[in-house]
Amino acid sequence: MNFTIIDWVIVIGYLLVSVSIGLIGKRYVGNISHYLVAGRELGLYIGIATLAATEIGTITFMYNGEFGYKYGFAAFAAALISGLVMIFVGRTGFIISRFRELKLMTVPEYFEVKYSRGLRIVTGVLVALGGILNMGVFLKIEGQFLTIVSGIDSRHLVTVMTAILLLELLYTVLGGMVAVVITDFVQYVLLSVATVLVTIYAVYHAGWGNIVNKVTTVMGDAGFDPIINPQFGVTFLIWQVLLWLSIHTCWQTTAMRMFSTKNAETSKRVMTWTGFIFLGRGMLPMLWGIAALTLYGTGALDKGIPAPVVNGQTLAPIDAMPAMLANILGPGIRGIVVAGMLAATMSVNSSYLLGWSAVISQDVIMPLRRVMGKGPLSSRRQILVNRLANLFVSLFLMFWGLYYTPPGAVYLYLNVTGTIFLAGAFVCVVGGLYWLRSNVYGGYLAMLMGAAGAIIPFFFLGWSENVTGFVAFGLAAVGLVVGSLALKQQSAPPQDAVVAAEPS
Repeated sequence: MNFTIIDWVIVIGYLLVSVSIGLIGKRYVGNISHYLVAGRELGLYIGIATLAATEIGTITFMYNGEFGYKYGFAAFAAALISGLVMIFVGRTGFIISRFRELKLMTVPEYFEVKYSRGLRIVTGVLVALGGILNMGVFLKIEGQFLTIVSGIDSRHLVTVMTAILLLELLYTVLGGMVAVVITDFVQYVLLSVATVLVTIYAVYHAGWGNIVNKVTTVMGDAGFDPIINPQFGVTFLIWQVLLWLSIHTCWQTTAMRMFSTKNAETSKRVMTWTGFIFLGRGMLPMLWGIAALTLYGTGALDKGIPAPVVNGQTLAPIDAMPAMLANILGPGIRGIVVAGMLAATMSVNSSYLLGWSAVISQDVIMPLRRVMGKGPLSSRRQILVNRLANLFVSLFLMFWGLYYTPPGAVYLYLNVTGTIFLAGAFVCVVGGLYWLRSNVYGGYLAMLMGAAGAIIPFFFLGWSENVTGFVAFGLAAVGLVVGSLALKQQSAPPQDAVVAAEPS
């Protein structure tokens, strides 16, 4: 075991405090609006903290660490794009201002506002599929981090995964968005401290000069220039811009934070300031991965990159960063870092559980009830349906996390699975808000062609991730334009109408 008594005291104490604070949120859940969007009362500072905590988890540090280990400073391009695009969306209010004015609770809800109830259901299915597949690898990778850093025997990985999931379920199922926001603020503070500590330790132990020399020796110019790096290139950069535009506007967990703000202007300010945090969100853990390459990249070459060898054991590149932390962090500091990573894990996973279960309940189950002629459910029953959907998603996550290993870099796998619905959803939302001729036929084609463009090339044809993503967005755009121009809609729902969702 790498953990000392003081490390365990810090971690267990944090967990008890965090879960207790989160459960307080249950008493403030009066209706479905409170449960899903915190009563639309988030201000600037809480909004920044909860949005940053929602999208910065242990999985974020792991896949960015692996990305840095495998591709050096060239990987920074993805982090820069994510932050700069977020700042652009915040400054302009692109999509998010219009969404907030419509008082939505989920992204697919807009598809009934603009297109049709049927397309809302189709979009809800694709959003849930892509989101759950995306989240499906979280638990296993987060469990790997915790077992490696703490020194827990890897045979107990399933136990660690289960414990993480149960803790997240405990306050997410009961307290909904209110509980998630309360815990996010606490977790964001602890995570920030842990991030700074790890960066200082990693650079100190590896040495900045050694880091630059290692990347130069192993990767050459490709370790610094994403244009000439064979894994990236121009298509990768274009795909990343499109992907992050869609994530910051149409990704369910991000959008739910915008829906939860007091008004459209607050949502813009939250998005803008969080964009600066996103610059560090990617680059700092990438730097940790490069430091791990510097210290431990001495094994047999794997596609040109030396595998990490730590304490005589050859590891996968994604495990290099946590193995480094297990070796360089001292007692107490190790406990703070693990507590911070647990905070990150619980913030992200609880938000994702709430986000995908909300789509299943609000955009699939509820609209299907109306299609079948059944009346609306009360807020109390809607909350129950959301909680049951939460449990269903959790069971799938445990199964998928145990039996599926992503091919290639985890960052790219997450990008592709997100693209399953993001390509079509982003194109449909942009078309619906800014192009008067878009219609339901174009919407169906965009969603289906975007999903096919992500699933078939990647999972069945073995195409690279960046080409797959580029093609998916292109097909979605073609689908919207061709469908809208070739087939005229008889009547379109008013754009300024808000869907009459289940009464709150």
